[in-house]
Amino acid sequence: MSIFEDTLDHYTMNNELTENNIYSKLIFALLAILLNLMTGSPIVPFLIFLLCTFLIVYVAKIPLRFYATFMAIPLGFAILSGIFLAFLGTGEQIWTLAFGIGLTKGGINQAVLVFFRVLGGVAALGFLILTTPMNRIFAVFHDLHVPPVITDLAILMYRYIFLFLDVTATMYNSQKTRLGYHSYMSWMKCLASLAGMVFIRTWEQGEISYKALASRGYNGQLNMIREGDSISEVSIKEWVLIILFVIIIVAAIILIGNLNIFLI
Repeated sequence: MSIFEDTLDHYTMNNELTENNIYSKLIFALLAILLNLMTGSPIVPFLIFLLCTFLIVYVAKIPLRFYATFMAIPLGFAILSGIFLAFLGTGEQIWTLAFGIGLTKGGINQAVLVFFRVLGGVAALGFLILTTPMNRIFAVFHDLHVPPVITDLAILMYRYIFLFLDVTATMYNSQKTRLGYHSYMSWMKCLASLAGMVFIRTWEQGEISYKALASRGYNGQLNMIREGDSISEVSIKEWVLIILFVIIIVAAIILIGNLNIFLI
């Protein structure tokens, strides 16, 4: 938790792609996610994952250890989903467990495809998140004429996520120093107390924030300096690279087709 709490904003504002036009990164990420979902073979999502990983680690210079931590939770969900899909799929069974349940060729194909789709999609989204400060993303919301209330809520939510992570970590460490979590019953009591206190602190902070905004003339919309790029400022080189990426991935989708581990 401390990794995200202390260094996520640092890396978004201090990498080799921070100053690149956000629209070029946004267009690339959206196209990568779209193409990632269009393919019926796990090979293309794997290629997208490798490309995005290369851009994040070797071009943007995001530390590999931090990137691995960023990918750990989605990877865990992908593995669990893949296990269930492998047993719940259709087709010829290649290993029977019990009560007619077992691994099937169709299930394994689907599990592998979903696993690599998750990797490719999260890596593409991670490329945008890890290389772009949030204030620029919020500026894009404004440029796209997203309702101001949605943008303001997103700004406040993003701000207070890190605040409450810090509060939660402080209270958790305080409980640990008082011999909390040393047994199952102690773990349950401490966890319940922690959840209750975080809820109370959240409620109190909401009241404090509203009063602070009201005292500064808040009229239902946050007034803030919006720094952003323009899509017209995307360089020819960036357009060429994006188009080349789309051509290569589309060609791979056509050539590979629905190639999977098992032919059904």
